[in-house]
Amino acid sequence: MKNTIKLVSIAAIALSITSCGNDKKNETENDSLEPVISVENEVANEPMGNPGQKELETSNSSTEMRIDKAALSFKNSASKGVWDAYNAVRVALIASDAEKTKQQAANLAIIFDESNAKLKSAAEAIAITEDLDAQRKAFSQFSNAVQAYFRKNINAGTLYKQHCPMALNGKGADWLSNESTIENPYYGDKMMNCGSVTATITK
Repeated sequence: MKNTIKLVSIAAIALSITSCGNDKKNETENDSLEPVISVENEVANEPMGNPGQKELETSNSSTEMRIDKAALSFKNSASKGVWDAYNAVRVALIASDAEKTKQQAANLAIIFDESNAKLKSAAEAIAITEDLDAQRKAFSQFSNAVQAYFRKNINAGTLYKQHCPMALNGKGADWLSNESTIENPYYGDKMMNCGSVTATITK
């Protein structure tokens, strides 16, 4: 007789749901954004022996599922530079550091030329203000706009699209991370783990 143990592929989802209450968001993603799924693993009952062995094995398997194994890489140095600059803005917002956010957003904006005028303008909108709430709103708009760019330029690894239903006064907002663990750029340490992974961008 076999017991089916369902392991959630992104363990951070359980924590984020607890942090955010019962708020949820249902989204329809395009084909390039892969929805988060569960993984089934069948474990046979062990004969008489160490009663804690199966529980230990299950715990170890769960730990392995939480590791983001594939290294993130992009097709060229320009797209890698965009990711590095975007991630620096995200980290500054997590720290609720408006000055650092402004500096990093300016670095992000100068990467884009006129062929990416929309992204350049969206990044500049973050950089022109020192108001943290305004920066976070502009960051949300940039995060939405830049997804297609990363889908086109990712070479290996995974980007996690994450969502906080409480951000921007309950309107909800997305961001991208190279880790499945939730670190909320819209609330920082006020609600660091509020949010969930809603999709992935992979090669």
